[in-house]
Amino acid sequence: MKIRNILFAIALLPMLAVVAQPANKNSKPAKQPFVAMFYNVENLYDTVNDPKINDDEFTPSGKVPWTSVRLETKINHTAQVIADITTPAMPDLIGFAEIENQQVLEMLTSSAGLSKAKYSIVHYDSPDERGIDAAMLYNPATFKVVTSEPLHVTLPDNDLTRDILYVKGKLNSGEILHVFINHWPSRREGSEISAAKRMAAANVLRAKLDAIQKLDKSANILILGDFNDEPSDKSITEGMKALSPDQAISNNSLYGLLYPEFKKGEGSLYYKDWDLFDQVIVSGNMLSRKKGLRTSVTDAGIFKAEYLLFKNKTGESRPNRTMSSDKYFGGYSDHLPVFVKFTL
Repeated sequence: MKIRNILFAIALLPMLAVVAQPANKNSKPAKQPFVAMFYNVENLYDTVNDPKINDDEFTPSGKVPWTSVRLETKINHTAQVIADITTPAMPDLIGFAEIENQQVLEMLTSSAGLSKAKYSIVHYDSPDERGIDAAMLYNPATFKVVTSEPLHVTLPDNDLTRDILYVKGKLNSGEILHVFINHWPSRREGSEISAAKRMAAANVLRAKLDAIQKLDKSANILILGDFNDEPSDKSITEGMKALSPDQAISNNSLYGLLYPEFKKGEGSLYYKDWDLFDQVIVSGNMLSRKKGLRTSVTDAGIFKAEYLLFKNKTGESRPNRTMSSDKYFGGYSDHLPVFVKFTL
C-alpha cells in the first residue's frame, strides 16, 4: 500500500511542475486589466537623411552625431519602458509622440524587448516640418482596429504641425473604444503667442468628438497625448472641454484623470518647474458606470521609474533625457510616460 502511494506521488510530480511554472510576462490572465499608455519618446529618428523633412540633426553627420549605436540604445530604452510600465503583462495600447516614421516603429516592435508582444502599428506621415508624428502600437489579441485616420490641424499662421491620430477599435468584451493620440503645437514661441495654435488643435479634436457623440452619446473615449498645455489651460478646459474629475461626473463629458497629480505639483516634464503636458482624458461614462469598460482616477498615473530620472547638482530629480542642444546624455526622454488601466 505504501509503495502504491509513493508511485502515485511520483506520477503527480510532472503535473505539479507545470502548475508551478511562473506566468509568461507577455501572457494576459483572464482578469488582467486593459492598459493604455502614452509616451513622448523625444525624437525617435532613424539615421538616414530624408530630403523631405528637416532631420539633418539626426544623422551621423549631425551636430550631435546620431549613429546606429545611439539609435539602438534609444530603441532598447523605449522598449524597456514599455515592458516595465505595467507588469506582468505589457500594455495593450501605446500612443507615441515624436516618431519619425514607420521604420523606427518596426525596429521597436521587433526589438528584443518587445518582439514577443507582437504589437501591430497604426501610423500616418504628418506634414510636420521636422517629420515627427503621432503613432500607436496595439496588441491585436485584445484590441481590433475598426478604422483609423489622421485629423489634420490647420494653424492660424498656416504653420505645419502634427496630425491628431484617431483610432476606433473593438475590445475583447465587444465594446468599442475611440482613441485619440495627440501632440499639439509647442510653446517654442512663448506660451501666450502660441496658445492660438493649441486651441486650433483642440477645436479639431472637439469637432471629431462631437460627431462621435452625436451618433453615440455613451461612446467610450480615450484621449492621450502631449498637449503642450496644462490641464487648467484654455485649450483643454474650453477648447476640448475637459474637466477635473473632482466635479460631478456627466456621462458624455470629458475628465482629466491626472488632474489630482497636477494639483499636487506633479508633472511629466521639467522646464523651470514641473509641467503636466502629458495627459490621460476619458469620457465620464467610464468613470460612472458599475459594469462594462470602466476606470478611475486611481487607475491612472505618471510612470516615474528611477532610471527615467537623474539628480541635478542640487539633488532635484529631472527627466533623464537622450540629448540636449549639443550634448548627448544617452538617457530615455525629456518626458515621463503616463498610463491608465481599465476594468473590462
